Amino acid sequence: MACHWYRLGTKGGPNEESDLMKSSHAKSFWLVLIVLLAVAIASAGPQTQKKESTAHALAYPAPRWPSYLKKPKSVEEILPHARDLVRNKAGFGGNSPGLGLGLLQPGEEVLIVPDTTAEDFVVEALLKALSERSVQAHIVPNYTLVNVSKQDAEQIRLKTEIRSAEEGFMEAKYYWIERVFAHPEVPKEWLKQKNPGLYDALYPKRDEMTPELLAAWKRLSNESVGAAIRDYLQQHPKIKGVYWGHPGGAFYARTMSPLESKYLGRCSFTNSWEVVSQVSSFPADLWQLIEKKAIAMVTTDVDKVEVTDPEGTNVSWAVSEEMARRWVRGIYWRGHLLMYPDSATGQYGQDFDNYPKNYPEWIDRSPNAKANGVIAGTNGSGGFWPRMEIHLKDGKIAEVKGGGRYGDVIREFQNYPHIQDTTYPHYDNPGYWNLWEVALGTNPKYFRNPTDFYGGGTAGVYCLTYERYRSGAFHWGLGNELGHDPGSLGTPKKWKEFAEKLNLPDGHDFHIQNYFITYKVHLRTSGKWVTIVDRGHLTSLDDPDVRAMAAKYGDPDKLLSEDWIPDIPGINVAGSYEEYSRDPWIYANARMQRILVGDFDFNAPNK
Repeated sequence: MACHWYRLGTKGGPNEESDLMKSSHAKSFWLVLIVLLAVAIASAGPQTQKKESTAHALAYPAPRWPSYLKKPKSVEEILPHARDLVRNKAGFGGNSPGLGLGLLQPGEEVLIVPDTTAEDFVVEALLKALSERSVQAHIVPNYTLVNVSKQDAEQIRLKTEIRSAEEGFMEAKYYWIERVFAHPEVPKEWLKQKNPGLYDALYPKRDEMTPELLAAWKRLSNESVGAAIRDYLQQHPKIKGVYWGHPGGAFYARTMSPLESKYLGRCSFTNSWEVVSQVSSFPADLWQLIEKKAIAMVTTDVDKVEVTDPEGTNVSWAVSEEMARRWVRGIYWRGHLLMYPDSATGQYGQDFDNYPKNYPEWIDRSPNAKANGVIAGTNGSGGFWPRMEIHLKDGKIAEVKGGGRYGDVIREFQNYPHIQDTTYPHYDNPGYWNLWEVALGTNPKYFRNPTDFYGGGTAGVYCLTYERYRSGAFHWGLGNELGHDPGSLGTPKKWKEFAEKLNLPDGHDFHIQNYFITYKVHLRTSGKWVTIVDRGHLTSLDDPDVRAMAAKYGDPDKLLSEDWIPDIPGINVAGSYEEYSRDPWIYANARMQRILVGDFDFNAPNK
C-alpha cells in the first residue's frame, strides 16, 4: 500500500529572496536603503506573517494523503477490508465505549443501527464477513426504530446537517442552537431580533420543515433513538450489544440507560472510505499501548501546561496537585484523550485497565481550570471559516477576533440573557463561555474523509470531525458541559433541567482544530518539561515499547506513520498563510478535488 508526502505547485518560495539579492547589485545606494527599510517594516508587520517564517524554520511535517485509498464500488472489492474490520478488537470510543467487532464471539448476536448515509454494498459486505465468523447481525436503521420513513429521514438530514465543509459556520446553528438548547425557538427568536442578517444566514429557506417533518425529527433525536434501542434490546435479550452513532456524535451510551453497558461502539463503519482505510485494520493492542504511553505522561506531578501551534494558538494553565489527581482519573476516552482538566471532570471516568468500565467515583468539576492565551485556527468540526482567534482569560472567553459568521455568533451570544451571570452546577465561577474541551487524537491512520467533506453525513452534523482522531490532532471546544450527574451514568437530567429552566445551552460547541500543536507539561518535582505532542506528532508513537510491538505486525516506520497531514500554506507548504486564512475553503476544496482524481505531486517514497 502506498502513502506519500505530496507537494503543491505553489508559486513563490525561498528562491525569491536570492533573486532580489542578485538584482540589488544593479540598484543605487538609495534603493538599497529603501529595501532595508522595507525589511524592517515587514519584521514589525502582522502576526500571521511572523508565524509563516517561524513555521518554515521549525520544519513542520510535510503534507500526506493515504494514496492507497481507492473508493470501492462492489461487495467483492470491499469484502477483504470488511473481513479485517470484523476481526479488529478496537474501535473509536470517545465519550462512549469503543469496542471492535472482533470482540464478538461465534454464536453471538449484535445490533447494528445505521442511518440513511450507510452504503448498501458496505452493509452487505459486513453482514457476509460477520456471518463467516458465525456472528448474527440485526441491521435495524435508526429511522425504522422510531417509525420514520427513509425518505423523510434523508430530507431531515439534509435540512439539519452541514451541507459541506464550505459552510463551517453552520455548526453554530445545526449543533449548538438546534441541539444544545432544550427550546431552540428561544435563542432563535432572540437572535432574529438582535441580528436579523445573521439569523437569515443561519436559517435559509432551504431548511424549512413541515410540521410533519419537525415531529419526525424529534423522533430521530439521540434520546428518542436511544430509548428505542433500549426497548429493542430488552425484547431481544440474546443480543450482546449495539453499534450506533457517528464518530463526532454525542454521549450515545447514556441515552440507553440503564442498558448503557450494552453500547459497544459507533457505527461509522458503514462508510466505504473508512472500511478500506488502515483505521479498520490497525492493531487494537498497538493502539491501546500508544494511548497508555500518552496518558502516562500526564501525572499528578504536572503543575503547568503550555500549548502552541503555528496558526497562532498559544495557551497555558496552572495545575494544582488536587486538580492533577482529578484530571488523571478522567483523562481517558478511547481515541480522544482529554487534555484539559475540565474535559476530564464532571463525569465517571473510563478505566483504561478495565475498559470500557467506568470508575465508581464521580469526578468533581470544581475548582475549574483557568486557561489563558489564544486559540487560533481556520476550521473546526463543522468546516472552514476565516481565521479566528479566541482570547481566554482565567478559562473564559475574553474576546473573539475574526471567524466570519462563526465568530459573529459567538460575539452576539456573549450578550444572550443570563449566559454570563449564571453559575452552572459544579462550576466555581459564573458564566457559560468557558473552555471545556481540549482533546487529542491517538490513531495515526485517521484522515480527512471525502464523504464528510462534502456533507455526506457519516459524521452526523459535522464535515471535518473524522480527521480530528488522527494522532497528534487537537480539538478545542467552548461552553459548559457535564458528562454525568453525580450518582448516575445516564443522561445528566439535573444538569439539563437547570439549563432548560433558564433557556440556556446545556452543552458545548464552537470547535477549533489544530494539526501542528506542541503540547508540553511541566513536572512539579523535577522542574522538567515533557513534550507529549511535537509539532503535530504524538511522541508516544516513538516509544521503544510501542515500536517493538509494531514490529510484530510489520515495519514500525510504516505502521506508526501518520497517513494524513493537511497542507496549510505558510506552515508546511509554500505560500501565504495570511492569504489562505481569509478563505481556507478555496484552498482545501481545490486540494480535495485533486485528491479525488488522483492528482498528486509526491516527494516521498511509497509506503
